[in-house]
Amino acid sequence: MAKITLIGAGSVVFAKNLISDILQFPELSDSTIALMDIDPARLETARVMTERVIRKLGVKARVEATLDRRKAIAGANYVICTIQVGGYKPGTVIDFEIPRKYGLLQTIGDTLGVGGVFRGLRTIPKILEISRDIADVGAPGCTFLNYTNPMAMLCMASDKAVGVPMVGLCHSVQGTSQQLANYAGLDYKHVTYRVAGINHMAFFLDYKYRGQDAYPLLFNLLNDPSFNQDKVRFEMMRRLGYFVTESSEHQSEYNPHFIHFGKDVISKFDVPIDEYLRRCESIIATWKKAEAELIGDDGDITVNPQTHEYGSFIIHSMETNTPRVIYGNVPNTGLITNLPDRCCVELPVLVDAQGLQPTHIGDLPPQLAAICRTNVNVQELTVEAALTGKREHIYHAVMTDPHAAASLPLDKIWAMCDDLIEAHQKAGLLGDYAPTIANTGRALAGTGDKVIASLEPVKTVTAITGRPITFELTLVNQGAKPFAGKLAFVSDAGAVPVKGGAVSVKVAAGTTVTKRVTLTPVAAETLSIRAVCADARMLGRDYVFNAPRIVAVPAAGQTVPVEIEFMANKLLKGDLTVKGANLEVTGRIIDTDVKVQDGAPWDASVVELFVRPAQGATNTSQTFLLPRVKGATVLDRALKPSKAATFKVKIDKGGYDFVLKADLTKLGVKKPSDGFYLDFIVGAGALGDAHGACRVGWNGKTNSHAAFTHYALVTVGA
Repeated sequence: MAKITLIGAGSVVFAKNLISDILQFPELSDSTIALMDIDPARLETARVMTERVIRKLGVKARVEATLDRRKAIAGANYVICTIQVGGYKPGTVIDFEIPRKYGLLQTIGDTLGVGGVFRGLRTIPKILEISRDIADVGAPGCTFLNYTNPMAMLCMASDKAVGVPMVGLCHSVQGTSQQLANYAGLDYKHVTYRVAGINHMAFFLDYKYRGQDAYPLLFNLLNDPSFNQDKVRFEMMRRLGYFVTESSEHQSEYNPHFIHFGKDVISKFDVPIDEYLRRCESIIATWKKAEAELIGDDGDITVNPQTHEYGSFIIHSMETNTPRVIYGNVPNTGLITNLPDRCCVELPVLVDAQGLQPTHIGDLPPQLAAICRTNVNVQELTVEAALTGKREHIYHAVMTDPHAAASLPLDKIWAMCDDLIEAHQKAGLLGDYAPTIANTGRALAGTGDKVIASLEPVKTVTAITGRPITFELTLVNQGAKPFAGKLAFVSDAGAVPVKGGAVSVKVAAGTTVTKRVTLTPVAAETLSIRAVCADARMLGRDYVFNAPRIVAVPAAGQTVPVEIEFMANKLLKGDLTVKGANLEVTGRIIDTDVKVQDGAPWDASVVELFVRPAQGATNTSQTFLLPRVKGATVLDRALKPSKAATFKVKIDKGGYDFVLKADLTKLGVKKPSDGFYLDFIVGAGALGDAHGACRVGWNGKTNSHAAFTHYALVTVGA
């Protein structure tokens, strides 16, 4: 005598079908049916309904009902799960209403997409509790039969975290096989098929009628203007060559090819937006009527013939050693060889007294494997989020979802997920998740919880002489906890004395603190100095000083080379000379996508020229040189045309040759013979055939406007 437990027995209409299916097998008619639900009223309805089914069938089965899940599972041979965590309200309503505010529309939202992700997040913890109870108190070999969505995510999570014998059951394979027979006008009893893939995205690899390929009959329907059924699925068959198992409303949100294109495409393919909300509301509205039909005052109940649901057949086959092939969702242990290992796959499963024995499929057609993998990505990341508690994987799951990715930019996806997490937690449907760096996909712990300490001299440093230098110390606390500690300072030569000794700091969570410190590093031509602390949360950013590079230009008319390299390419290669007050540079710049942007020249093809006197004046001149044949080619820092320089170019498909002539006196250098500081930044629209845009400085930096200490010092003559 088997003990069969139903978790979520309050879904009484479905529970009635399962129970009557089971008890109509004579070999199972003396089973113990254990019912469990969290709703006492619905549990009582399920108990009364089950007793009436037992009486109607005249069998010796017995029924137990309990609110205690562990008690219901104790000693069970089979556990059937039909739970819905969060219910229609608040769970499903949250899943639909918040994404809709962001412009993301859904149809069903229970298996994939943002709705599927959040249903998975709130359901996986309960599935794991059931799985652990099965492992702890279920009978040896107790088999978990799951009917709850999102099927693949739940089965994958249970397999990864617990590992009890489990199969996910859906009616889409057998239901769709009958639909196709109806569409094609075939006698279903002569139809055979072979299906494989993932739940709700498995494909009929074979569909035969009396042993012959029946696909020509299905493709012929594409040419029939009067045939308007299942538009999304037939469109996918047209493009992929195979028919998918789950409905058109589901498929429209598993793929990026439909909903987000707007109302015209939605209308063309009859996509029912918010369909699941309507179904839930209809079921709720008819619940009282259904309850009255199940446990009416007359004490009678109607028992229908066995349905095509697999649950009862699995139990019967395992109890009686009657071999059967069902379609189930199981771990991919090399069964479909071009889908990821241990993802959840749907395929034929032999069932007998030996239990569940999945069929080896091999490779799916490559286009089917590819489209399945887009869904598996979301499933795996959702499971990872649920099992690890890492919030960043929630964002990752939604950003890789095909429909969400096609509908929303990344910042909207992040904001939508934040709203959904907050709403779920407020409703008690989600626990805590480890925080991330704000608006990123990186965990706060270990990376984003760092306190970053930076040093910058208060005054320009031109040499390290061994004299005290005053720095501004900036500490940014990115973490969620306050930081307090004592800071010391070190260089490559060892500890650096600090005026007043160790520096004590306190930085509240999410805030920035600055203070001045006076350090006395030893004399050196180069210096690398940073703050250190015993607290490992603090990360010191080095202040680096290098003695200025000196470029000695010989007598007037002679040249020195100028080169800027980027990713092993000579981005700029030219020659520099100084004649009196005139600076001249000739050369070539690689740029295979020359484009100019007047309002923000630094974002396009440009040469930025920086000049500063070696002595006296303290201002740095910045000039933008634009590579175009006509129009203004030289702009000053205010983006106004400048006559301080000329910039002539000859553009070809590989870049441009240029001649730059600048009047140093107009750029603030009154006496060029005393020397001057010089820097270039080159921006290119594209570098060769393999690299995109780049922006690189002569000195390797891109912040020349902020500090001139890394400029080259140009000297002229002997």
